[in-house]
Amino acid sequence: LMGSITADGGAPWVPPLPPNANPQAMASFKQAQALAAGPLVQARNFAVMSGTNAGISCVMRRIRGVDDIQGSMTAAFGSGVLFSLVSGMGTPNPVANAITSGVGFAVFQGGFFMIGQRFSKPQGVSEHNYYARTSSMLQNLGLEKYEKNFRKGLLTDHTLPLLTDSALKDVKIPPGPRLIILDQIKRG
Repeated sequence: LMGSITADGGAPWVPPLPPNANPQAMASFKQAQALAAGPLVQARNFAVMSGTNAGISCVMRRIRGVDDIQGSMTAAFGSGVLFSLVSGMGTPNPVANAITSGVGFAVFQGGFFMIGQRFSKPQGVSEHNYYARTSSMLQNLGLEKYEKNFRKGLLTDHTLPLLTDSALKDVKIPPGPRLIILDQIKRG
């Protein structure tokens, strides 16, 4: 697809490099080659960039339990570093160029994340209402870190009186906090 939208079929055009070029000019030349390469090279670079970003983003979301700007920027940093290394940019100092590319990608991704947050609709009030008592109870018990477990298991305020040890075990709440939660529910 990338090569089919141009008249020449995606054949790369890169300006010729003077024979006595210094290392900085050579690095710029390599960057131009990476960006103006043929469709297969562009597809590979895009696949590395998007695959790495998606993979790191999923891991961060799984570990932290939230989809936030830190996870998004971490994923963008990783994809920028790998894009820089795979595309061959920055031959005089590939490590510094990889870090610079990663930081650049992270800054752009963070900016896009913030713009997306500003224009997206806020979390529905009705969903928050389903977990208001649950959230309050967990905070009072000092167990707020298990709120995401309740949400994943769809254990809403309406299900609190019905909670059992096995239901809490199913949402991966350890034995100690399970006993405290069940005791609190029994007390009313």
